[in-house]
Amino acid sequence: MKQERVILSFVMVLIGLLVAGVAFYLYQGTKTIPASKLKTVAIKSPTPSATPMGVYLSLDNPQDESVVTDKVLAVSGKTVPGATVVILTSSSHQVVQPSQQGDFSTTITLDNGENLLQVISFGPDGLSQTAQRTVTYSTEQF
Repeated sequence: MKQERVILSFVMVLIGLLVAGVAFYLYQGTKTIPASKLKTVAIKSPTPSATPMGVYLSLDNPQDESVVTDKVLAVSGKTVPGATVVILTSSSHQVVQPSQQGDFSTTITLDNGENLLQVISFGPDGLSQTAQRTVTYSTEQF
């Protein structure tokens, strides 16, 4: 008898949900929005500005979280022309001047194990952009 009550309760709840869903659907179907309340929205496409926007920095080498077996690592990338690039590790720092096109390249010496490499580009206008890479130097053969 108790089991029949539980089953009957579930059936009644399902029927109630079904009736409420149909009633809500019919109520929403009768709603209309008058034309005076509708608004047209125009989306304008952005136009590029003529003035350059600050400084950018992209690193081509090394890749983040890479494992290398050479203690000397090449660091290369691109930034705005006239910027100053500073490359920091836990044991050293280097200052690099990019070419007229903004390309830069140098080598650094890695410490054993994990090395956090931070590259900062300081633009001629004083703004800076930072990129970080984690490079692990290992002598293990994989």
